[in-house]
Amino acid sequence: MKAWLKLQDAKSRAVVFALLPFALGLGAARVLHWTGTVWLTTFGGFWPIVLSSVSVVILIKLMFSPFEDRTLGFAAWLTLVWTWFHVPLWATAGEVPYDAAVVGRDGRIHVVREETRDPALKVRLLTDQPGTRIVQNVAGRVLTSGLELEYRYADPYIATRRHNEDLSEPLRRAASTILQEQAALPRSSKIELIEKRAVQDRVLQSICLAAVGDRMACPLQMKLSPESEATAPGATWSTNYSEKEAIAERHLPTLLKLLTQPDSPVVHRDEVFALLLESAEDVAPLSKLAQQSHLLDDEQFDTLIGRILATPGCGNEAVAVITKANRLTSEQRIALRAKVLDEANIATLLAHAAPLRLSDPEIAQLATRMRSDFAADPGVALRALEVFGERLPADIQRDAVTEIVKAKTSHALAALQHVNFSTALRRDLMRKVLADARHDDFSELSKEKLLDTLTPAEMRALTTMVVKRSETSSLWLDLAQKSLPISGMTPAEHQTLLTELLFRSPKAAFEFVSENRRFLEPADVNEVTRDYTRTISTEMCLHLSHRNNIRKMEYFSEAQLQIFRDCAASKK
Repeated sequence: MKAWLKLQDAKSRAVVFALLPFALGLGAARVLHWTGTVWLTTFGGFWPIVLSSVSVVILIKLMFSPFEDRTLGFAAWLTLVWTWFHVPLWATAGEVPYDAAVVGRDGRIHVVREETRDPALKVRLLTDQPGTRIVQNVAGRVLTSGLELEYRYADPYIATRRHNEDLSEPLRRAASTILQEQAALPRSSKIELIEKRAVQDRVLQSICLAAVGDRMACPLQMKLSPESEATAPGATWSTNYSEKEAIAERHLPTLLKLLTQPDSPVVHRDEVFALLLESAEDVAPLSKLAQQSHLLDDEQFDTLIGRILATPGCGNEAVAVITKANRLTSEQRIALRAKVLDEANIATLLAHAAPLRLSDPEIAQLATRMRSDFAADPGVALRALEVFGERLPADIQRDAVTEIVKAKTSHALAALQHVNFSTALRRDLMRKVLADARHDDFSELSKEKLLDTLTPAEMRALTTMVVKRSETSSLWLDLAQKSLPISGMTPAEHQTLLTELLFRSPKAAFEFVSENRRFLEPADVNEVTRDYTRTISTEMCLHLSHRNNIRKMEYFSEAQLQIFRDCAASKK
């Protein structure tokens, strides 16, 4: 009877742990095949080996005795089911190339490189079956003519391809043909292909049409970039012109570079110089060459200066030549100076006033042109007052101040720093400041700068205005206490500031009177200090009573220290 029971128990274990996992595992695998599911994985042989080994151990264990723990037994059963499901799929799986795509029977596309970003990992197709197609090289890179073409075919196009069709071959042929043609073009065209997206898109569209034929839309996403070696100087896709190429293509920047670099490898200097003169549409490159003319002989330099002198409307470029070129003759310098005075704009002349060393008659000669420039840009008027000051004719000084007064108040404040030669002009500028100033016009002026800029009478007028405005604006109040000299204020103005600061907070008023107590009435200082002690704790009163000793400076007066001591004693 016991033998029969053991036999029945062994048969039950065989059914539960052998036949049932075998049927369920293989059955599930077959279901994946029947439904056309595509399953790609990067798992190697580690898990199949581990699962197989564990399953063998489980079966050996079951040959001798059942599992006493039901949870452990159920886990063993699930392991056997998973082994029969996974191991046969893995054993019959085939490796799929990294750049390929798998097209399922339902038309869904699975691009291998999108399953894993590591090309070193092997990708296996666990559910290979009739009707599943593998399309080769649907994405990747093509190298040709020193350029790297990165591509990816669109899913709808991949879905129409045959099994094992290689999509890189037609693309490689098309790219090779078209890019070789581009490589044979002049240097300017090759640079455009590298640097201009519109040109690159046009070439990529041509490659697409040659690779896949005429379609409504190109089924390729492509990106073109040169290899690093191909962009080295002298290489196919370099962005630098050789001397021969610059001459052939009349590339003005390179022609100028060849003639101005100290160690230039120019061979055909005369031809490059002649072509530069011929190709230059304005005087700017000629001016640069004149400033760095060490490779030119005297005859070429004279020709260059003559060309600049003969070109109308290039006074600004002539300024750069006359201030930087070191081989001008006296006659050339005189001629260029006359051109500068006639044609250069006033802003340029002001920027180069020091090296030009303009005389008083020359400044007077510029008077008519100054008026129009002042009206167009008050900043030029301000700069003229800064550079020339009282050397300007009296009527030009008046015109400069008139235009400044029409402009921003900050210009008027800046002009006051330079107009120290005319009381009437300062009066006009100060009237502008008092009438139209905003608090932020003083943001770049410190208290010391204001004292240096304004006369005592002007500072008095400014103080009156600022204190008046501080009654209704916290921003003007900040300006009054931080940028104006407290010592120059009247007792009434002191009281106005104290009142407004008390409305802000007792602490703000206390800090103000402590910092400026030498200029304030002692009674006001002590009253504000007492008001502040009513808002702080005993510990803070005690701390403040010792601050002079702690900081080694006379931060508070003796009367204030006594107020802090009384505060500390009364609150104990």
